[in-house]
Amino acid sequence: MSSRLPPLGDVERRTAHESVTEALRQAILGGVLPAGARLVQAELAAQLGVSNTPVREAMRQLTAEGLIRFDSYRGAVVRSPTLAEVREVYELRLLLEPVAMRKAIPQITPAQLMQARELQLEMARTSDVASWVLLNRRFHGTLITAADAPLLADIIARLEDAATPQVALSIKADFHRLTDGNAEHQEILRAVEEHDAGRAVELVTEHLRSTVRAVESLVNSSATRQ
Repeated sequence: MSSRLPPLGDVERRTAHESVTEALRQAILGGVLPAGARLVQAELAAQLGVSNTPVREAMRQLTAEGLIRFDSYRGAVVRSPTLAEVREVYELRLLLEPVAMRKAIPQITPAQLMQARELQLEMARTSDVASWVLLNRRFHGTLITAADAPLLADIIARLEDAATPQVALSIKADFHRLTDGNAEHQEILRAVEEHDAGRAVELVTEHLRSTVRAVESLVNSSATRQ
């Protein structure tokens, strides 16, 4: 494993797991640990300045999140979503998120709107891919929560968790997705603030489709070079 991570410094035992998980998540989504990179528990622990236990716990959690997979020959490696997985996740999101958006708009509270606006502004201020991707996840989650449909929100939340590495992949395919995404979020939020459900659904649909197109472009480009 050639990529190096910065040490975490002094970390209390009760927060070590969360700190290591966040560090590894950021490194994977930001490309410091690229797809296919082998993750050696002892090496990660030494780099981060912690024991093996929180690293093992973090790797278990990130496996559940779909960021790491275990290869029978190489052990733990950074996972890259396949194009089929991307299409399946976004096919489902395209079915469910418009429904949630229509439910959310009449019920969204000023506090939820403020939170979404703060997240949108924070995304506009960062150029760090991992930070942007995680803020993006929270932005969409905030709008969906306003639908007050717990089962629907839970299903979409799981899809959005699965989509997190896919969003990072779309930015790798086209870094303009970061600035384009900021503009798209601003338009979505404006439509929500104006209680224009039709416009909001239209914008969310195109926003999701743009991510799929960017990933497809990356996969096709990689296939052409091979």
